Amino acid sequence: MRAVLLPGDRQARIVEMDRPTAGPGQVVVEIKAAGLCGSDIHMIYRTPAERRNDEIMKGLTINTSIVGSHEPAGVVAEVGEGVTHLRVGDRVAVAHLSGCGHCLSCRRGWDIDCDNKQTYGYDRHGAMADYMLAEAKDCAIIPDAVSFTEGAFYACGAGTGYWALRRGNLGANETVAVVGLGPVGVAAAYFAAQAGARVIGIDPVAERREFAAKNGAHFTFDPTAGDVTAAVKAVNGGRGADLVVEASGSSAGRSSALDVARTWGRVVCVGFGDPATTLDVGAQIIEKQLTVIGAWVYSTPDLQEMLYDVADRGLSVQPLILHEYGIEDAEDAWRSFDAGSLGKSMVVWP
Repeated sequence: MRAVLLPGDRQARIVEMDRPTAGPGQVVVEIKAAGLCGSDIHMIYRTPAERRNDEIMKGLTINTSIVGSHEPAGVVAEVGEGVTHLRVGDRVAVAHLSGCGHCLSCRRGWDIDCDNKQTYGYDRHGAMADYMLAEAKDCAIIPDAVSFTEGAFYACGAGTGYWALRRGNLGANETVAVVGLGPVGVAAAYFAAQAGARVIGIDPVAERREFAAKNGAHFTFDPTAGDVTAAVKAVNGGRGADLVVEASGSSAGRSSALDVARTWGRVVCVGFGDPATTLDVGAQIIEKQLTVIGAWVYSTPDLQEMLYDVADRGLSVQPLILHEYGIEDAEDAWRSFDAGSLGKSMVVWP
């Protein structure tokens, strides 16, 4: 089968590998869509080749022989021994963090908090191949109303934007500011608008602001063009935002997120990027009585709940997916995504 490896130095390599076989508790998924995520750009694709096998995060080393992409969606092609809730032909997305299944965090569905978790596309083979081996417990059924590309997007990017609003307890008629309008941020803006919020998008890239304005943002601002806090207040009755989603991962974005939040507001941080940020904790957090929340993806059951919810309500993130490539064009896909292509990028199969 064909597969894509990311050896570092901004390279993607298409190789031939053996098709996996399902063991007990596992399934083989015939991949139909595999998403490209900004985390992969920062942690893998741009990493110098000589450092690709170094530890990039506590407890996480990404071997160069691992197939890339942690946003999988496809059709169950083989079912292993003991799997009773999935059948060949089922349409599934795969939650990209797989825990041990036995610790308290896993039993609560929070595999991401498991001390012994693995991540598809990072320390076990991911989605950018014709077939992928997955633990059956990590699979969520994709309703017929949801496309494979959407299912893959929910497996990380769109799901992270959706969950950030849930984590921030978005209420009726609130104002939401989204800092960073990449795929995660624009998904958050879209879902906030669908929930009835007034949405403000903040990003220095004009094309991203324009795209967000077409997909939910009622106002957009360039944080490098003036006082963005004053601009937010000017369109919101003199107040800051009730809820801010920080999706840029940049130091400047994190600081802006705290600044544009109103007194007693909430800030949800989801963006990875800069390893450290200097903040004025007294002025930006304590004196404003802010609630600052970290949201690292979501639980495995939440992925299934999300998919059922968007299908029931007729919501679609398909308009946010602007670039689709065949696996034979994976090198071009990664190169374009690294250069800052607009919207979400996918590798897709017929």
